[in-house]
Amino acid sequence: MGTFGRRTYLAAAGGAVAGLTGLAGCLGDDSDSTPIAEVDPMTQGVDSGTLSWDDLGDLEGEITVYSGRTRDQIDLVFEELENKYDDLEINRNYNDNDVQVSQLVEEGDATPADVFYSQDPGALGAVHDEGLVQQLPEDIVGTVPESYREPDGYWTGVSGRVRSIMYNEDRLDETPLDSWDELPTDIFSYAEDDRFEGIISTRPNSGTFRGFIQAMVDLEGEETTRQWVSDFMDQDPVLYEGGSTQAEEINRGGDDDPIIGLGNSYYAARLVNEDSSSPIRVTFTEGDAGALFSVAGIAAMNNVEDPELVAEFARHLVAVEGQEFMMDDNGEFPVVEGVDYVGPLPGPDELDSPTYNLSEFDMDLQAASELLEDEGMMPL
Repeated sequence: MGTFGRRTYLAAAGGAVAGLTGLAGCLGDDSDSTPIAEVDPMTQGVDSGTLSWDDLGDLEGEITVYSGRTRDQIDLVFEELENKYDDLEINRNYNDNDVQVSQLVEEGDATPADVFYSQDPGALGAVHDEGLVQQLPEDIVGTVPESYREPDGYWTGVSGRVRSIMYNEDRLDETPLDSWDELPTDIFSYAEDDRFEGIISTRPNSGTFRGFIQAMVDLEGEETTRQWVSDFMDQDPVLYEGGSTQAEEINRGGDDDPIIGLGNSYYAARLVNEDSSSPIRVTFTEGDAGALFSVAGIAAMNNVEDPELVAEFARHLVAVEGQEFMMDDNGEFPVVEGVDYVGPLPGPDELDSPTYNLSEFDMDLQAASELLEDEGMMPL
């Protein structure tokens, strides 16, 4: 063993990460540096079929996860894994995506993190561009569609969400619409049709909204996208800082609450999962950036304490139970073919999302941010 464990090294260097305990391991020439991609599955690869956790190897040891997702979004999955495997301990560090990326860049290959679990593809792309992550095993990469992962397998999506049109089905008489079936299936109408003036909302500061804007630029051109943002702002929209708050207020249906909103579908799905009588519903545009399918995902850091454990942990996230927990608890979509969507929304096979390479997203989605600032939608 080398002189310093990774935690000791960081403390000596003045960089500590709060909330991580019991980290074993060391740095040095004799540390285990076997690439994860070269580690054979404990039992079988997940590309051999739709597998359950019982089909996979047991998880034993400690693994440290830096999460850009919030505790309420993914902690259930971690708890279920620890309940199933008595000898597994998952050290969690929760913070915003940008904070986690900055921390990982600062720590470099001395980071105590084994896995980065990101809310969006841009942050995964950022750690990849910094050379901080390694390729995942081929069987994991092979079970996720190419558009939902880094082409060479340096990160992969593990759950999906779709941009949607949320609405309160009990408030039709407060709109100029005669039926909810009149809701347009193209994203441009929500900016151009004056029937939505004063009753529509969105959350422009989220990474997925900026991703939607970047996708629109790529698919439709910058001039068209600028006009869309300008027209949407003319609708006098309610602009939110949080997606949960937006969905909750659409669902609440107060006099000052918006009736319709552009947002990620899983916020509405959570509310309906919690209370089947909730009036919030979703519909989707067709074939345009308004129905963009994006992912939350993982990357494995360069220096991991136990490559076999990290690889098998990743397999558990894309196995049946891992996918189902994200549907049941978080209202998200599976990203693995063969895992059926079960939930209150239309399933992925009913959607008409545009084909888009999510690895094109950059961390800050800077061009999209600047466009939104230019057109007065940001900052809030």
